[in-house]
This record gives sequence, structure tokens and C-alpha cells, in this order.
Amino acid sequence: ENLKNRALIRVAGAESADLLQGLITNDIRHLEHGAQGMYAMVLNKAGRVVYDTLIYHTSPGNFLIECDREILSELRKHLLIYRVRKKISIDSLEQEMNVWVAFKPKGSEGEVKGEKTAEGVLICQDPRLKDLGWRVLAPKGQAPEEISSLMGQCAIVEDQYRSHRYSLGVGEGIQDHPPGKSFPLEANCDYLHGLSVHKGCYLGQEFTARTYHTGVVRKRLMPLTTKGQIQDKSDTNIESDDGKNLGKLRGVAGNSALALLRIDPALQAKKILIDGVEVTTEKPSWWPQEVLREKP
Repeated sequence: ENLKNRALIRVAGAESADLLQGLITNDIRHLEHGAQGMYAMVLNKAGRVVYDTLIYHTSPGNFLIECDREILSELRKHLLIYRVRKKISIDSLEQEMNVWVAFKPKGSEGEVKGEKTAEGVLICQDPRLKDLGWRVLAPKGQAPEEISSLMGQCAIVEDQYRSHRYSLGVGEGIQDHPPGKSFPLEANCDYLHGLSVHKGCYLGQEFTARTYHTGVVRKRLMPLTTKGQIQDKSDTNIESDDGKNLGKLRGVAGNSALALLRIDPALQAKKILIDGVEVTTEKPSWWPQEVLREKP
């Protein structure tokens, strides 16, 4: 699927890793030591999420940052502000490259894997979850058939990725992570391999580290399955059948939805309602087994 809502920024220069290291939740050294891609969030000074990104290492000192297309210019400005006097180029590739995803829809057969490469194309397994498939970064004009041929048995399906992602309980982009509205642990940044607690200082690090080490995260993004039609309207209230507030809706795709929920109350509720329509939730299978229960 061609992810038309995603775009790329190229950050290049000998000091580019240092720049990124001071701004992201993950440790950029993972990419310098062999990893091809990683997940990371950019926070504000208060430790709230402003941008979620996938970062790819293309060559020494060269990185591609994948982000929501709507905030591409904002993120680029953010990087330019912190560049100061470093010799780094920061360029939008919005007009040059597309972001594709190849994944296996639930219940389908055949394995998705990057079997070949082509000139100018980067293929990387999604660093968050294996079930999210593969990212393919390709020059604009590359036909879907060409992309599909690189992915073995995988057909490039259209308009299924968002519902697939929601069914797994994974947020992406500014609808799911409204800038300045939530903290990285609430967005499951830690469970999705996007948080380093050993790397040292970065923007927003102090509050994140404190929350991580206390072990108390009361709200997280969780998947919902709907039993009726719900408007795809972010921030809609979610309640239990006895009127208690359980959280906020982030988005709806088909009969899958994503919400920021109070973990224990949502899992214990007899019924969960959005505008009177019943929905169900569950703890995603990829969450660690030892997820702490909410403390009284």
C-alpha cells in the first residue's frame, strides 16, 4: 500500500547523528552499529510527544526520517532550529520518494519478505512489530507491480494498512498521536522498541525517565473492535456502561479502532461504549507479560 500520508526528510552530514541523538527517544547508535531502521519519537520540553518517526540509515552520516506528511515542514523546522552551526543538510524528499508498506493481512497465507532490491529502493522490516510488515522507500513513479515484485509472495494491498495497524493497537501519525497531547509511554513507545533508557540526555528525557522508572503508566493506546458504526472522530469520549470515563478515541478504520484508554478500568468494564455503540478491547499479545497493574 502506498502510504500517501507519510513523507521523508533526509538528514545528511558528519554531525547528523549527534543532532538526532539529542532530539529523539531512541539511541541513534543502534543504526550506526548495523540496524537498518528504528522507531523513535520527538518530544517537547515537557516530555509530551510532538512527532512519531521511523528513521532509516542509508550510509555513514545519512539518515531518512519518515513522518506524517502534514507535519513534515514543522519537523524540518524543528531540526533546523537545533542544527545551530553543525554542517548538516536537512531536506524534504516529499516530491522525490514514496513510502510503501507490504504486510500480510490477518488470515491470509504466504510470507511477506523483502527478497530483492532495486536501485534507489530501500526495504526495511518495520522495527516496531514484525506483524506490521516491511517498509519500502522508493522513488516516485515506481509502479505498484514493481514494488510487489520485490516482496516475494506479497501482493501490495490498498486501504487495509490502517485497519490492520489498529487491530494490533499501534498508533501512527498525528491523528493517533496528537502533538502535545500524550506521553511516549502512553503511546507504547517503550513496547514498540522506540525508547532507550540508557542513552542519556535528550529533549523531554527527564519526565520520560522518571515515569519509566516508577513503572506507573495508567493509560495506553489500545485496540478496539466495534460492534456497530462509529464516526472516525478523534477525541470522542469512551465510557463504561455505568458512565465512567475510560478514555478517548483516536481513530476508526472498518471495525477496528484505536483509543487511549485507562488500562485497568477498560479491561474490567462490563461494557465499553462510544456514542452508545458497544466496543470491546483486549491487551495486545505483543505487550510484555509483566505489564504492571494500576496502583491504587
